[in-house]
Amino acid sequence: MNRNAKRLVTDGLCAALYVVLASYLSLNLGPIKLSLDGLPILLGAMLFGPMDGVVIALVGNFLSQLLGPYGLSATTALWMLPPALLGLLTGLYATRRGRNQNARRLFLPLLLFLAADTTLTTGVMWVDCQVYHYAFATYTPYIVWRYAADLIKAVVYALLLPPVIRALGKERRS
Repeated sequence: MNRNAKRLVTDGLCAALYVVLASYLSLNLGPIKLSLDGLPILLGAMLFGPMDGVVIALVGNFLSQLLGPYGLSATTALWMLPPALLGLLTGLYATRRGRNQNARRLFLPLLLFLAADTTLTTGVMWVDCQVYHYAFATYTPYIVWRYAADLIKAVVYALLLPPVIRALGKERRS
């Protein structure tokens, strides 16, 4: 199989993994969602660059919304932007710094990228509240907890990504 076909298959598998992690293997605690759904976005972005990270995020999030309780809505496209931003930022970082990073070097950039994702998600939530006429104030007490969850996710992602990327790099060489 040629390189482009492998890349396309990997992107598709990452998007499918995103759907599974976001829809079926996540813990929803009211307005706080604990999930590792960012992992396939980060992995694709680290392996192939920003455009792959964005495509994985857009396709995965769209399918997750379509298959989930929300379906298509007036704000569906807006909800796709935060994970796409995560893929874009991570891919740009990997392009500049290299994909073979250790956990210590990955932690702070991942924390910043996840915080950007949460900030944009909060903005999208505000727009959603305006469009569908529900109170944004009921969600504001949870914003701090969402950033705290980003801290935990940054640790987990920083620990998981380097060995997975190394293993996939070895597989690609053989």
